[in-house]
This record gives sequence, structure tokens and C-alpha cells, in this order.
Amino acid sequence: MTSIWDLPASEKDAVELLQGYGIIPNERTFKNSHKMKLYFGKQIFRKCSVEECNQHLGVRTGNWFEGSRISFVTAVCFIYCWCKELTSIKFCAEELEIADKTVIHWNNYMREKCALEMDEKERKQICDEGLIVEIEESLFVKRKNNSGRVLTQQWVFGGICRETKETFSVTVPNRSAVTFMEKICENIKEGSIIYSDCWKGYKTSELENAGFLHGTVNNKYNFVDPDTGVHTQHAERMWGSAKLRNKKQRGTARHHLDSYLIEFIWRQAQAVNGEDGFQSVLKAIAKRFPPKK
Repeated sequence: MTSIWDLPASEKDAVELLQGYGIIPNERTFKNSHKMKLYFGKQIFRKCSVEECNQHLGVRTGNWFEGSRISFVTAVCFIYCWCKELTSIKFCAEELEIADKTVIHWNNYMREKCALEMDEKERKQICDEGLIVEIEESLFVKRKNNSGRVLTQQWVFGGICRETKETFSVTVPNRSAVTFMEKICENIKEGSIIYSDCWKGYKTSELENAGFLHGTVNNKYNFVDPDTGVHTQHAERMWGSAKLRNKKQRGTARHHLDSYLIEFIWRQAQAVNGEDGFQSVLKAIAKRFPPKK
């Protein structure tokens, strides 16, 4: 796993790290077929390798960093901190000396990367025959700063497989049986064992007709059903984690909630797979935003 001590300390080191992942190319070719090499000095630039040709090119031109202004060292540190969920406006201002608007833009870039990565993957149903998936709906709200007044509300529905730890979450317009049935069939493999609370939107007869087994727990009386052992505590913890992140963002605007949920699922998958988030992000950027050569 990458540690903070592995991060580059100079612009040259940062660029070389990004070159190693293929985000910034080692060489570029002009229309005249002349090769341009990267030169490191007080400034980093590309210069034509043919002595008679005096063409120059900015190091950010034609790659993911085009249009950005922050230093490469800062950018790499931001990506690392984002993977550690340390990119609040306050933290970035104090530790990375990044302006508020820039922090917002870069957080959006990272969520965009997650969304693109998830979109490119084939929609995968979680769980499988004989495995247990806990499902639960939860209400996300955004409140006006310094007051308790609710500005927006959004129901979110999701589940987590106990055995594989795979998750899914989707925004839903309501908590009707029709809506839940549609989302269950879209996201959970037939034959799975579904555990839920006793909300009327989860209809056992319809779930069984669709090929699922269904167990319930009445949370009004027990967290764990004393007779069957059914509970949904894994799903509750999943929503607790998601809501904690939402709270840190001081609530999420309704039109942004989908992208935050995608980021949440991406992070869950990284944790389940034991992947190095920092390396995964750099590889994903190189794959989805290949530089011009």
C-alpha cells in the first residue's frame, strides 16, 4: 500500500511518477514527426529533439492535467488525500494550500472518475443462490446551515451481501412495493436469500414468486429475530457509513446524490478487494484519459 512517505517531494518526482502510470507521456510527436522530449529545470516543458526546430510545448498539453494550474506535487497529494477521504475545504486550505473553488472542482473530477469507471463496468448483480443479502431503505436529507430546517429529502435503497460484502445503492422516488421489486430484480441475483425489516413495501409472496427467499425482522421489537436469527445490521452499518460521509459534506444536494453514492460504492469495492486506492485511481485516470502522443 502507498504511504504518505512515498509521495513525491518535487515537481520532477511528481511528473516522473505520473509518467510511470502513463498519465503524462514520456515523449510526444509534432505534426512534422519530430520527437519532443521532456526537460526539467526551473520550468518543465517539452522541446523538439531536432536542434534546428525550436518548438516548445507545455507539459500539461494533451493530457488529464490540461487546464489545471495547481502544481503536480499538490495534485498528487490531493489524489492521495482524496483516497483517504481527507479533502474537505478546511483540510485542503490548511495542509495543501488549495483555494476553496479548486478543492470543489478537484473533488468533482474524482467523483467523475468513479462514475466513468462504474459506467464502463457491466452492471453486476450482487449476491447469489444460497447467499444472504440484507436490504434497507434510508432517507438522506440536506438541511440549511445553522438551522434544523430541511431543504431536500431523498430516499435511497440498497443492500449488502453478507458473504461477498458486495453492495448496491440507488436513489428511488418512493418506497412502494413496485419500486422495491424493480430495484431488487435489477441488482440482486435470483436465488439469493433476502433479509429485510417488516416494511410493507417488501412483499414476501412477490419476492418468492421472483425466485428469492425472504426473511424478516421486526425492528420495532427486536434488532435480531429471536426465532429465526434474521437481522439487517450489516445494511444499517452500511447506511451509517454513507450518512456519515453525507454529514461531513453538510448534506448533499439532491442532484449530486447519485454521484456521491457512486463514489461510496467505489470506495466499498476498493475496501472489499483490498486494493491500493491511490494506485487504482492513477491507473483509472491513465486508462480513461489517455494522453496524446
